[in-house]
Amino acid sequence: MEKLHRGNKLWEMKFVLPEHTAALKQWRDAQDKISKPTLDEQELMEIGHVVMDSLKHELDVKVVYWEDGDFCEVVGIVERVDQQQKYIKVRTEDDILTIKVDCLMTVERS
Repeated sequence: MEKLHRGNKLWEMKFVLPEHTAALKQWRDAQDKISKPTLDEQELMEIGHVVMDSLKHELDVKVVYWEDGDFCEVVGIVERVDQQQKYIKVRTEDDILTIKVDCLMTVERS
C-alpha cells in the first residue's frame, strides 16, 4: 500500500472568514505605523521660537506632526499656544487644527 503525500494540510487555507480578513488587515496596518518620536530640548526650543514668531507676527509656518502612527503636514498660522495644556492651534485655509506639542516634529517658516 502506497502512502499519499498531501503536504501540510494544517496550514493550507481553503477559505478565509471575514473576521480573519479584518484581523489580518489590522495587523498589516499596525506594522506600517510609525512610533511617536521624541525631540530633545534643543529641537523643542527651535520649534518654540518659530511658533512664537508665527503667533506674534501672523506668519505662515509649515508644521509636520505625528498622529496615529503617521506623519502629517499642514501650512498655516499659529493662532494659540497653550503652555499649560501643551498644545498649539494652527489656522489653515479651511480649518483650525489643535496639535499636541509632544506630537510636533518640525515647524518651519514658509
